Amino acid sequence: MPRKGRYFHLSGSSAYYPFGARTSLRKKQRLRVVLLRLLGLALVIPVAFLLVRHFFFNGGQPKAPDDSTSGNVHSGPVEVTVQPATVDAPHTTPEEASVSRESILPKFQDLYRQNSDLVGWLTMAAIGVDYPVMQTPGDNEYYLRRGFDKLYSLSGSLFLDENCSLQDPATANWLIYGHNMADGSMFGKLDEYEDEAFYKAHPTFTFDSLYEEMEWQIIAVLRTQVGADDLPYYTFFDARDERDWQARYEAVMELALYDTGVSASYGDQLLTLSTCGTTSSTTDKRLAVIAKRID
Repeated sequence: MPRKGRYFHLSGSSAYYPFGARTSLRKKQRLRVVLLRLLGLALVIPVAFLLVRHFFFNGGQPKAPDDSTSGNVHSGPVEVTVQPATVDAPHTTPEEASVSRESILPKFQDLYRQNSDLVGWLTMAAIGVDYPVMQTPGDNEYYLRRGFDKLYSLSGSLFLDENCSLQDPATANWLIYGHNMADGSMFGKLDEYEDEAFYKAHPTFTFDSLYEEMEWQIIAVLRTQVGADDLPYYTFFDARDERDWQARYEAVMELALYDTGVSASYGDQLLTLSTCGTTSSTTDKRLAVIAKRID
């Protein structure tokens, strides 16, 4: 009679195999099933956590600050002990460096104490944007997949480019990035402004820094592709002089999808909202909304 060891390589559950071979095979099959189930759980649990966090906890984003606190909170300089914004990439923002000398708006004081990477708040009610804006010089994309609470988030956070300064002195153009999310969160509905009629119905929005409340008028909406322009909007932060500013401004306006009837001039504060042209994370297309401060 053949030795049992000769059948260990056999697959299947044929009754013609010796008893020892069938028993060993079934043990291996049961073990594989258990391992596959454990692997499935290992994949399902974190995915479920991320989905619950995204849809039920707003991706780690806080609720909009309550303007009604303005009259109840001391509006003088706020003494805040500034901690490194990240454990793996410490940095200090221009706003942090002067926080003890400046007056943070009362509505932002609690949020700033929670996370000193906060530099402002963007609200565009027409497209459901009501989020904090972060900045992390030295690690520009830190919030690409992190929420306000610094934990992993599918939608990430809106963040200001590290080359931008909101004060003392402010750069000519402030550039805020956000994901084009399929569910419409972050800048997922920014493409609504490609429709001129939609723009005419909603031509303004607010972006408040830690220290100022500001209103903005949209002057252009554009689509482009990374590397396609000589003076791309995503490299426009400041200008050497008026001539340089004018050249960059004209390069941006030439890409406008339609004429808003609104223009800007040298000395105006500009704000650019930028996202991917589609919801695909691999696209090199870009959509941008350009605005100027009007208040």
